[in-house]
Parts: sequence; C-alpha cells; structure tokens
Amino acid sequence: MYSTKCSSCSQPITLKTEEIREAVAEAEAQNFTHYQMPCPKCRRPVKIPVKLLKLKLPRQTSEPASEPGSESK
Repeated sequence: MYSTKCSSCSQPITLKTEEIREAVAEAEAQNFTHYQMPCPKCRRPVKIPVKLLKLKLPRQTSEPASEPGSESK
C-alpha cells in the first residue's frame, strides 16, 4: 500500500498493492520513470516515481529450484 497526496489540492491518495503492480507494469512498458495518475478530486496529474512504487511492492519469495547435492546423475 502506498499513500501520497495531491500537490494542488492536498487530497490524500492511496494505492493498493494490485494498483501499484499495474502502475509499475504500465510505466515500465512505456519506459517511463514516473507514473502519472489524475487526482480523484481536482483531476490534476500526480507524478509518482516508479522506483518508489517498486519499493512499496511486497517482496517475492522464490523457492530454490533444486539442492546442489541432490542432482541425479
């Protein structure tokens, strides 16, 4: 979850984890460094750095594919 506020009207804006994932995917697809969304109250653009959004995503735990000593020959 990420919270910010509009620089024009000070309306608080909260993005949920799924919205953050969509925003990062959209920005990366277009090679943008900032995600731009309209303020829900005044409709002015709010810019959020993609790096900051990536930090707010939960970490992905990856399982090891195989143990080094358990390979069959």
